[in-house]
Amino acid sequence: MTYVFKPRVALITGGGSGIGAAMARELASRKTYVVVADIDLKKAANVSHEIGERAEAIKLDVTDRNQVEALLISLQDRLGSLDCLVNCAGINSYGEALDAPWSDWHRIISVNLMGTITSSMAAYAVMAKQGHGTIINMGSMATFLVDPLFAPYVTSKFGVVGFSRALGVEAEAYGIHVCVVCPGNILTPMRGEKYKLSWLTPAMTTTLAVKKILQGVKKRRRIIVFPFHAKMFWWLDRISPRLLNSVRREIFRRAKKRVNSN
Repeated sequence: MTYVFKPRVALITGGGSGIGAAMARELASRKTYVVVADIDLKKAANVSHEIGERAEAIKLDVTDRNQVEALLISLQDRLGSLDCLVNCAGINSYGEALDAPWSDWHRIISVNLMGTITSSMAAYAVMAKQGHGTIINMGSMATFLVDPLFAPYVTSKFGVVGFSRALGVEAEAYGIHVCVVCPGNILTPMRGEKYKLSWLTPAMTTTLAVKKILQGVKKRRRIIVFPFHAKMFWWLDRISPRLLNSVRREIFRRAKKRVNSN
């Protein structure tokens, strides 16, 4: 099933870079007014300036519930509606769980999971009153590949997937579509030199990723997975989580070898 996805107003968290910035550009090209929100106002302003009159930049810390709720209410009052929320704010860390400080666990879960929940519920309250809306949350291929050395990140994204699926069932009653995106590797600032890509998991551009996301939204998919290698891992994990254990062990073995050789 397909439907017309033409939001008049969209809020994008983490809109200053990566998928968020690419989403802002794409939606603006489709005549959507985009609010580019980011904790780094300078980055958000750069994206907004590039887009022009169809965009504005706002500084937003998604871990601050009061700030998020106040923003959502003000946007509806000022712009008349909130048709789409895209939750792209996210952070990562790399290393063994044994070595990860508690501050990393807390910060990553606060931003990736609780930030997504906070923004989604604030938008949900607004959208339920107006009787329509779309909420797009960012999960990750990591929820079925279960990458070693990314334990805090994987944990947070598992939560995002579960939250989005549960909320999506309830939201239907209010005319709201909730989906979660689980992409493979994307060429974003989050991907640093430490995260070595294999030939099995090549990265795609943010521009192509956004087009894949919006195709999934148009088809009203609850879970949007791409590209093919991500779907392959998804299918294998659904058949049996143990099927990918050898891949996970090899990833961990190679990472340990690199650390020990340095």
